[in-house]
Amino acid sequence: MRSRALSQRLPFAIAAVLLLLLAVLAVLQWRWIGEVSTLEQQRLQSSLTTAGFRFTHDFDREIARAFLYFHPGPTQPSQDRLERVLRQYRHWISEAPYPRLIRDVFLVRPVESGDPAIQILRPAEQRFEPCPWPADLAGVKRRVVGGMHSLPEKPPGPSPGGTGGFDMDLWVDGDAPALVVPLAFFRGPQPRGARRAGDPFADDLLVLRFDRDVISREILPALARQHFETPEGSDYALAVVDAHDPNRVLFRSDPKIPMAAFDHGDLSLGFLGLRAFEELRRLEGRPEGNVEEGPRQHPHFPFWRHRRPEPPPDGRHEPGGEWRLVAKRRDGSLEQAVLAIRHRNLAVSLGILGLLAVTTGILVVATQRAQRLARLQIELVAGVTHELHTPLTAIRSAGQNLADGVVAEPAQVRRYGALIEGEGRRLSDLVGQALEFAGIQSGRRVYHPRPVEAGEIVDGALADCRWRLQEKRVEVERDLEAGLPPLLADPAALRRAVANLIENAVKYGGRPGWIGIQARREPSGQVQITVSDRGPGIRKEDLPHLFEPFFRGRDAATGGIPGSGLGLSLVRHIAEAHGGQVTVAAGAAGEGSAFTLHLPVAESRATGLETVEEPA
Repeated sequence: MRSRALSQRLPFAIAAVLLLLLAVLAVLQWRWIGEVSTLEQQRLQSSLTTAGFRFTHDFDREIARAFLYFHPGPTQPSQDRLERVLRQYRHWISEAPYPRLIRDVFLVRPVESGDPAIQILRPAEQRFEPCPWPADLAGVKRRVVGGMHSLPEKPPGPSPGGTGGFDMDLWVDGDAPALVVPLAFFRGPQPRGARRAGDPFADDLLVLRFDRDVISREILPALARQHFETPEGSDYALAVVDAHDPNRVLFRSDPKIPMAAFDHGDLSLGFLGLRAFEELRRLEGRPEGNVEEGPRQHPHFPFWRHRRPEPPPDGRHEPGGEWRLVAKRRDGSLEQAVLAIRHRNLAVSLGILGLLAVTTGILVVATQRAQRLARLQIELVAGVTHELHTPLTAIRSAGQNLADGVVAEPAQVRRYGALIEGEGRRLSDLVGQALEFAGIQSGRRVYHPRPVEAGEIVDGALADCRWRLQEKRVEVERDLEAGLPPLLADPAALRRAVANLIENAVKYGGRPGWIGIQARREPSGQVQITVSDRGPGIRKEDLPHLFEPFFRGRDAATGGIPGSGLGLSLVRHIAEAHGGQVTVAAGAAGEGSAFTLHLPVAESRATGLETVEEPA
């Protein structure tokens, strides 16, 4: 008894341990997913920042490229300015990645008083042509005039930058960016207004006016595709706006996304400025990497007016620059994307944990069912043994008396013969049920359906049970509706099912013995055969398990009623094999019960069917 109780509690103890482990695993997964989400956000932010810096870096490199193409080197002569500028312009057109970036080239000569003179380059005519100051270069004009009259003289002495020098200036007035390039390469400091000896054009400037349409329609889209797009597309929408007027939009990668969505972008970087590229530092004559040392200056323009500080540690917002690149995730924000990934990971983890918990519960239930099935099988063996032992004992005892001559009178011989015949029939029924159940479980039970009348099935079942009915003195009330259609069934199997219901009613019908057999046609067209009794009824807790193999109700087990618990299971299987079903109606205590077979008629079933073999 103690070992049995221990074996019953063991599955629950194992389940409790598994559930505790699942709870620990859930806590660990929660922390792990939180750490993974943090790392994922850092990875996405780092990837976005890298792409943004490459975007702005490459654009500003095109600005520096323009300066390098048009700025004179330290060994170039100062004469033949026109020839040199034309040669540089042709090199730009033939070699630059975006030759149409430069819209116009102007030559500006600062003067001591009055407006500086300006000329536009006509490459086809190979000359500079005087022209009025363009309206979008008014800021450059003011810059030239202001630089001519406001810069203090530089003290004499060596230049802090080394032996060579250069300078440049970037101006953005409205939507027209322009780059100012000096036409002379100075060695050493120059006082305000001074001109290099023998070089009357040392203060001249080139103004490169960039084409905003080329920038917006060619360069920025190309950089966006290069740095932000993958074969699967881009997760980010980009916008380039004026740093001083965010309402002025220069480029937008997806017109469907409103500009209001970029107010809180995932990345904001300034660009359109002059960066300290290695090529410029080498041209300046300083050692590579020496960016702390002050650069040389043009007499009228300070060098590198738009040098920007290093980006902050978060990498999301970088000040400086005339334009700003703003990146925004299409599905919301970067934090929302990471949160969605976290929720998805949590859902998957919870689903797996839930599946494991359900599996644990199923394992416990299966273990309990296996233990219950093992007990039922043991009870079946005990029941069958008892059922076999009783008739065999009676048969052996009667046969021994007959063999020893104890019974000699004809009446006694007939009584002993009837006893032997009844016990043998009981033994045959038990063996038949066992064989039927074995055939069903093996999947090799074969049925041979044919049209058969319901009355034939009922009368055959009553004939099979006549000895049991006579022995128990049971009254049978037979009520068959006239004109019932034939059934398509295996007569032997269906008769056994009805006989099992009759024997079940005889066993549990109580006293006085009475059973009722009815056959009716249902509104659905099926035929129902009902076997009812007036016994004590069926407990409600036993109803869900009545048709399970080896199950016997509590009253049958405690009342000493013989049986194996296979009869009703065989009835259900036979009914379902014929396309029907079996139901039970249990009344209140003392009002009996009724089992009903619902069977389809022959015309509703497929014709020409000869055999029905149950699958394994």
